[in-house]
Amino acid sequence: MDNHHQLADFIWKIADHLRGDYQPEDYEEVILPFTLLRRLDCVLGDSHDKVRQQYESLKAKNTNPKTIDKILCRTAGQPFYNRSRFNLSSVLSPDPAELGENLSAYLQGFSDNIKDILYNFSGGKEKGLSPIYETLLRKGLLFQVTQAFTDVTVDLSPEKVDNHAMGTVYEHLIHKFKMLKNAAAGQHYTPREVIRLMVHLVFAGEKAHLNQPGMGVGIYDPCCGTGGMLTEAKEHLLNEINPGLDVYLYGQELNEQTYAMAKTDMLMKGEDPEHIKQGNSLNKDKLPGNKFDYMLTNPPFGEDWKKIESFIKAEAERGHQGRFGAGTPSTNDGSLLFLQHMISKMNPDGAKIAIVFNGSPLFNGDADSGPSNIRRWIIEKDWLDAIVCLPENLFYQTNITTYVWLLDNRKAAERKGKVQLINAAGFSTPMRRNLGKKNVEISDAQILEVADLYQAFAESKQVKIFDNEDFCYTKVTVERPLRLAYEITPEKIAAFKESTDYQRLVQSNAKDPERRKQAIEKGEAKQRELIAALETAGKQGRIMVDAVFQQTIADQLSFKPTKGMIKTLRGLGERHEEAEIVWTDGEQEPDSELRDAEYILIKQDINAYFEKEVLPYVPDAWMDRSKDKTGYEINFTKYFYEYQPPTPSSDIAVELLKLEEQTEGLLKGILAR
Repeated sequence: MDNHHQLADFIWKIADHLRGDYQPEDYEEVILPFTLLRRLDCVLGDSHDKVRQQYESLKAKNTNPKTIDKILCRTAGQPFYNRSRFNLSSVLSPDPAELGENLSAYLQGFSDNIKDILYNFSGGKEKGLSPIYETLLRKGLLFQVTQAFTDVTVDLSPEKVDNHAMGTVYEHLIHKFKMLKNAAAGQHYTPREVIRLMVHLVFAGEKAHLNQPGMGVGIYDPCCGTGGMLTEAKEHLLNEINPGLDVYLYGQELNEQTYAMAKTDMLMKGEDPEHIKQGNSLNKDKLPGNKFDYMLTNPPFGEDWKKIESFIKAEAERGHQGRFGAGTPSTNDGSLLFLQHMISKMNPDGAKIAIVFNGSPLFNGDADSGPSNIRRWIIEKDWLDAIVCLPENLFYQTNITTYVWLLDNRKAAERKGKVQLINAAGFSTPMRRNLGKKNVEISDAQILEVADLYQAFAESKQVKIFDNEDFCYTKVTVERPLRLAYEITPEKIAAFKESTDYQRLVQSNAKDPERRKQAIEKGEAKQRELIAALETAGKQGRIMVDAVFQQTIADQLSFKPTKGMIKTLRGLGERHEEAEIVWTDGEQEPDSELRDAEYILIKQDINAYFEKEVLPYVPDAWMDRSKDKTGYEINFTKYFYEYQPPTPSSDIAVELLKLEEQTEGLLKGILAR
């Protein structure tokens, strides 16, 4: 079977044995690990007996396990081996008990790096290797499935299927299962055309740089899934840019089974599987200190990080000695944490990043908030190169608009201090059949068109180019004076009696009973004076001047009210636009309910803006510049907004008349029956 797609389809048909006993979305739990086992069996076939004999000899000599591992890898001629007395064919036994024991011994015979992959297919090391076969054994399917994979037709030997072809076979299977899962369970994966677009964008304009003799590059994905972005990036580099490049792939993936798929894919394509790590790259970076030339990823949208909040906060407190020194976003969305993590891994001599986000990282968070400060840091460092708006309904799990951010720490001269925005929302092709919420795709021609727009760096209907400062604004607090009118009623006096300042007058901390009694009596006298003063003010009707009200109260008291008491008394007033302004110590008292903020672009003169845009509408307003905050946001929609005039009323009337005529005709037809 020469065609790798035919081979993948043949392996896919083995899933027929599982029909009825497994849900379709669970077929991959059997097919993918058994495909790996069959490939390993074929690769190790010629060396299997030699490895077994070598192992028995070394074991008899009590050789150090690490030494045994190195020697057995050399004997196998591979970075892995199997030292058991079984291969995948010889485990077959019609006796279910023997078959289970044989397969267990076969799996345990693999080198630790292979067992790591198998453990993760099983759901983690603590579950052991038995989940790979125990369910099949229990359902009476283990013999049929094992026999199907050892069929001579499934020849996965390197002579028949080289590493690249084997990787393609495996990737084809993974893609089939992705589609199945997307339709059945809405599982989130990155569509292949999105990956291709990201790859084209991140390598656009890099040909001259990457065609230097002896050039080598490292590519990294901190949320690598099954490794699709990494392998697509390498294939593009070797096929389109420089076939002589040395390309090294690195990744980390949280989900255990997905990590196992990625590591297997790397193994089958001849990559170093040890470069793929398992765990959360935010709090368990398994590649510390590594720097990379290119990075691509699609982090989970809206993923909260509450479980690792203490670690993230501690790392942020380290400032830029850590990875999150620019700030932290809200705990319900860690997208910008992944971006900061990637920035920490940029090769200082030059690196580019492509990352997929939803709309939130463009604008969420107010001025001086964590998200705004992260945007500020990135833009002021001049790392943000471009943002591409993708079509809606492009992903399997969500129909929201998504964006590709491109970062570059060695921008070309014409791009320095600039950010390019590309509106590619219209670059899509309808699909014949929906996959989950995905009903459009980006064609290869459209991918090239978007990449050309990016590389051309020229303004057009789809492209806008801005200075970095265009995204910066000052949040200016605008105050308006407090205006209070007083109309003292029995109900308000009753409410005043419940206030803390009023009740505190009859409280004493004195330990001496006599002194405490005197303090309370003195406080009660003050309370009586206050109530009498309020009753006097109440007889005057509505008082529109705060100073008059306060003086009315003060004139009735034998003591000077504290600032706290004055504030409590003002609580009896009601806001009234015709009342006089409230003053405190020669300053206008601001009304917190009328407090507002103006977001003024950094390029604008704040005083001129205030005089033109605020004072004509609220002449008594003033700015409290001590509260100024700097913010950064990217209002993508505003930049590409096109005004659509409303439909003329005459056209609407014509349409309504047509509908009315149609309705009358329909009713006549119904009545005629």
